[in-house]
Amino acid sequence: MGSSRRKARTAEAMGQERAERDRVDPAFHRAILKIAIELRKPNSRSYDAVVAETIRAMRLDGEGFRRYLGENGARNMSLLLATARAFGL
Repeated sequence: MGSSRRKARTAEAMGQERAERDRVDPAFHRAILKIAIELRKPNSRSYDAVVAETIRAMRLDGEGFRRYLGENGARNMSLLLATARAFGL
């Protein structure tokens, strides 16, 4: 097998590994909704407390979920927090 063929297979394998790593757990989307609902409640707890409780209650991968919130979900979470603040929470 030639060097270029090995490189192509290696690149393909790396792409598949990256896709696996970047795949978002569908539960993360449900967790964001749950956090939004909790933050809109009167006298809601702090954002960090709600996130921690959601991770525990939904048995999420805490590290993965927090990474998602910080990276891909940052846009969604900033909208979520802006909405919560608009309602005086």
